[in-house]
Amino acid sequence: MPMQIYAEQRRIADKLALAVNEDGDDPDTVARAIVVAATDSKPKVRYTAGRSARLLSAAHRFLPAGFFDGQVRKTNKLAG
Repeated sequence: MPMQIYAEQRRIADKLALAVNEDGDDPDTVARAIVVAATDSKPKVRYTAGRSARLLSAAHRFLPAGFFDGQVRKTNKLAG
Protein backbone atom coordinates (compact mmCIF):
# COMPACT_ATOMS: atom_id res chain seq x y z
CA MET A 1 0.00 0.00 0.00
CA PRO A 2 1.47 3.42 -0.98
CA MET A 3 2.41 5.75 1.83
CA GLN A 4 0.37 8.96 1.90
CA ILE A 5 3.47 11.07 2.56
CA TYR A 6 4.64 10.34 -1.01
CA ALA A 7 1.29 10.96 -2.71
CA GLU A 8 2.19 14.40 -4.09
CA GLN A 9 5.56 13.25 -5.47
CA ARG A 10 3.88 10.21 -7.08
CA ARG A 11 1.35 12.53 -8.71
CA ILE A 12 4.17 14.71 -10.07
CA ALA A 13 6.12 11.67 -11.31
CA ASP A 14 3.02 10.25 -13.02
CA LYS A 15 2.36 13.59 -14.75
CA LEU A 16 5.98 13.81 -15.94
CA ALA A 17 5.91 10.20 -17.20
CA LEU A 18 2.78 10.90 -19.23
CA ALA A 19 4.33 14.04 -20.73
CA VAL A 20 7.50 12.15 -21.67
CA ASN A 21 5.43 9.44 -23.33
CA GLU A 22 3.44 12.00 -25.31
CA ASP A 23 6.39 14.20 -26.30
CA GLY A 24 9.13 11.58 -26.32
CA ASP A 25 11.16 10.19 -29.14
CA ASP A 26 9.70 7.79 -31.69
CA PRO A 27 9.51 4.22 -30.30
CA ASP A 28 11.22 2.95 -33.48
CA THR A 29 14.26 5.09 -32.62
CA VAL A 30 14.40 3.57 -29.15
CA ALA A 31 13.90 0.05 -30.54
CA ARG A 32 16.80 0.53 -32.97
CA ALA A 33 19.05 1.66 -30.12
CA ILE A 34 18.08 -1.43 -28.12
CA VAL A 35 18.94 -3.70 -31.06
CA VAL A 36 22.31 -1.96 -31.47
CA ALA A 37 23.04 -2.35 -27.76
CA ALA A 38 21.99 -6.00 -27.73
CA THR A 39 24.06 -6.93 -30.76
CA ASP A 40 27.15 -4.74 -30.26
CA SER A 41 30.31 -6.87 -30.18
CA LYS A 42 31.86 -4.39 -27.74
CA PRO A 43 28.91 -3.06 -25.74
CA LYS A 44 29.07 0.36 -24.14
CA VAL A 45 27.76 1.14 -20.68
CA ARG A 46 25.15 3.53 -22.10
CA TYR A 47 23.40 4.11 -25.40
CA THR A 48 21.37 7.20 -26.20
CA ALA A 49 18.19 6.83 -28.17
CA GLY A 50 16.85 9.90 -29.90
CA ARG A 51 17.20 13.64 -29.63
CA SER A 52 15.92 13.97 -26.07
CA ALA A 53 18.43 11.46 -24.73
CA ARG A 54 21.29 13.09 -26.64
CA LEU A 55 20.39 16.53 -25.28
CA LEU A 56 20.13 15.24 -21.72
CA SER A 57 23.43 13.37 -22.03
CA ALA A 58 25.19 16.47 -23.39
CA ALA A 59 23.73 18.64 -20.64
CA HIS A 60 24.93 16.17 -18.02
CA ARG A 61 28.44 16.17 -19.53
CA PHE A 62 28.90 19.90 -20.05
CA LEU A 63 26.87 21.69 -17.39
CA PRO A 64 28.21 22.11 -13.86
CA ALA A 65 26.90 19.30 -11.65
CA GLY A 66 25.11 21.65 -9.26
CA PHE A 67 23.26 23.38 -12.07
CA PHE A 68 22.32 20.12 -13.78
CA ASP A 69 21.12 18.59 -10.51
CA GLY A 70 19.14 21.74 -9.75
CA GLN A 71 17.38 21.50 -13.11
CA VAL A 72 16.54 17.83 -12.50
CA ARG A 73 15.17 18.75 -9.08
CA LYS A 74 13.17 21.64 -10.55
CA THR A 75 11.73 19.45 -13.32
CA ASN A 76 10.70 16.85 -10.78
CA LYS A 77 9.44 19.52 -8.36
CA LEU A 78 11.78 18.39 -5.58
CA ALA A 79 12.96 20.64 -2.76
CA GLY A 80 16.46 21.98 -2.75
